[in-house]
Amino acid sequence: MSPNRPVLLAVLALLVAAPATQAVAAGPLGTDSGPVPERALGGDAGPTPGASADAAQQNTSNYLGISDGAVETTGYQQAGLNVGGAIQRDVAALQGEYASLTFERRYENTTVERARTSLLREEVGRLGDRVQQLELRRNRLIDDHNAGEIGTREFLRELAAIDVAARAADDQFVRIRSAAGLELPSDLDTRIDNLEGDLLSLYGPVRGQIGAAMAGDRSPVPVYTVTSQTGIVLSSLGGSQYYREAYLGQNREQVGANRFVTDDSPNGVGTAVRRMTELYPWASANARSGPDVEGIGNTSIYYVSLRHPHGSLGTYLDGRTESPFRELQTKSLEATPRTATTNASQGLALTVNRTHATGPMQIVVTDNQTGDPLAANVTINGDDIGSTGDDGRLWTLTPKRAVRIEVTTAAGRTVRERFFAR
Repeated sequence: MSPNRPVLLAVLALLVAAPATQAVAAGPLGTDSGPVPERALGGDAGPTPGASADAAQQNTSNYLGISDGAVETTGYQQAGLNVGGAIQRDVAALQGEYASLTFERRYENTTVERARTSLLREEVGRLGDRVQQLELRRNRLIDDHNAGEIGTREFLRELAAIDVAARAADDQFVRIRSAAGLELPSDLDTRIDNLEGDLLSLYGPVRGQIGAAMAGDRSPVPVYTVTSQTGIVLSSLGGSQYYREAYLGQNREQVGANRFVTDDSPNGVGTAVRRMTELYPWASANARSGPDVEGIGNTSIYYVSLRHPHGSLGTYLDGRTESPFRELQTKSLEATPRTATTNASQGLALTVNRTHATGPMQIVVTDNQTGDPLAANVTINGDDIGSTGDDGRLWTLTPKRAVRIEVTTAAGRTVRERFFAR
């Protein structure tokens, strides 16, 4: 627990000991009712008409995103210390640990096989209800954010809380398997596989960064968000790295045939790899390691990962839809290809090294006569992003669609740049 925030042990103890909320059934995220599909792959699939910066992205990894017509909200936030978020995070982690220890103690003290099986079913059933609660909470959170009832700051705080709760549930499944060993009935093993697949949409690396920043366990992190009716894209920066996670609910189905399973590929692995190669041609052709593929239990989900010259890619494909529904990417800021545009005004030169919407973007401010770097305050679409500093450079994140950049020096000199990012 970080020493940088209040430690309310009495409050946490009461919350951990409190009974669980009544379970409410919640299905997986469904398909948007509108005519515009969420799923869209950009980047190495080819340049997007009308978006000149996309040309550089033909030489880097493709990415999963939300189509322009399906976007409901976008927002920028510098996620930092948040006492409420820190408490939520600690409570969720402590509740998960308490539940796991309680189960393990009960299981160890039960020696009759039938009673042990009954206890396993009870615990998996309880966790199934917990996963449904978290799915419902996530669905309502997206609805409230899209309706404008909560802002980006609260949206990220709730995502971070759900993230740690989902990780705790996933850890409990691991501990159930560890405790039961060969005594775990096959139907419960399948049930856990399915629930672990449901949990995939509830946690991710960017959400983990947000939670750590709110808890004071790391420095503040810039985050850009995009949502649709059933999708979330989050991107962030940390040190010299760019991070991105995407989840598109309509790209996953709960019922139907697994189309990856064929006569040539009875377990679906070969078909999943071929499909990944089609979706991410540049990354596949330039892989430094992989692709590695893992089937998620008895589900129709396949996790395919590889490393390429700019970073790493992990994508979760659903054999029922043959589409990626969850994607994780990490890229080196310096290695990622960029397209430069420059505008000059009042003796200032503003160079924008662009990638794609939700991607990394470098702002460079110099004296237009001497070329010397200048410190300048940067705002993007009205949000105060920070300063370029003495080196005249600042890495940030690219908004989706209309981008309006304004930089202003301490002397009051200003230069602006506008473009459309896809």
